Amino acid sequence: MNVSRTLPATVLALGLALASADALAAITARIATSLPDSHPQTLGARKFAELLTEQSHGEIEVQVFGNGVLGNDVNLASMLQAGTLEFNVPSTATLASLNPDFSVISLPFQFDDASQVDAVLDGPAGRTLLDSLADKGIVGLDYWDNGFRHITNSRHPVETADDIDGLKIRTMQNELYIDMFNGLGANAIPMPVNELFTALETRTVDGQENPFTVIDSKRFYEVQRYLSQTGHAYDAQVLIASKRFVDSLSEEQQQLVRDVSREAALYQRQVSRELNDTLLARLTDQMSINEVPLEERQVMRERLMPVIEEHRAEISEATLSAFDAALAENRR
Repeated sequence: MNVSRTLPATVLALGLALASADALAAITARIATSLPDSHPQTLGARKFAELLTEQSHGEIEVQVFGNGVLGNDVNLASMLQAGTLEFNVPSTATLASLNPDFSVISLPFQFDDASQVDAVLDGPAGRTLLDSLADKGIVGLDYWDNGFRHITNSRHPVETADDIDGLKIRTMQNELYIDMFNGLGANAIPMPVNELFTALETRTVDGQENPFTVIDSKRFYEVQRYLSQTGHAYDAQVLIASKRFVDSLSEEQQQLVRDVSREAALYQRQVSRELNDTLLARLTDQMSINEVPLEERQVMRERLMPVIEEHRAEISEATLSAFDAALAENRR
């Protein structure tokens, strides 16, 4: 037997076996979104996937599935709880079905600006809400930005509170948003966002309400004539993870997920806000846009006081106190 020839072959085979073992040891995770590749939600998901794959040195490989290909936000949150999906970025309005306290973020005409939003949500009040998801099988990681919401429709501009009367407005599948638009005199029709374009095109609904980024990325300007800047509510999204998946990771890997989550959140917020700012000019070429006067927005808020009080009553006193104090402390 020629040992000199056999030994290199043995070493090579051993090396290939170890390489294969390393490849098999890599953890594959998926992050799903409901919005298109051009939307900051999916752009943020891609940044998170890139950072986690890179900073784990390939130990955790993250694949991105955008534009609702794995389901809508309600479906995706259920998949996370079941452990059949690793990451998702739903609206806080979706998470309110798991913990009604998340509705505190969506209360109408509550936040003054993005700086106040970040101060409140990144502080103890926002963090406590994220931590409340643990007993639902979900790990709340960080808040992302979707932006202030505005009304579009195909019938007429919304210049006064009375202009909303009778409009069939699509809302998220969330009781607060349904009550909000019914309270403004509209006929609220809840449906998933991925069914909305066809509903607008066929005039099943007259209009909808979303930030500029969604209006643009979902091409609603093709089937909507009027965009009215109401800024009636702020919409945050949350990067969440399956608790079953996170618990399967080492302590080092869990910390890396949290570190990368923060980095991706800061990136996503910046992209979202810069895009919301620039999109207004682009949408001006596609739609008839008007800014709703402050006094009319105040009329809308006054009309919604019964809805606000009704939904505040469903939120825990501890959460209300924490948010009220944080809002007051960070009021401009």
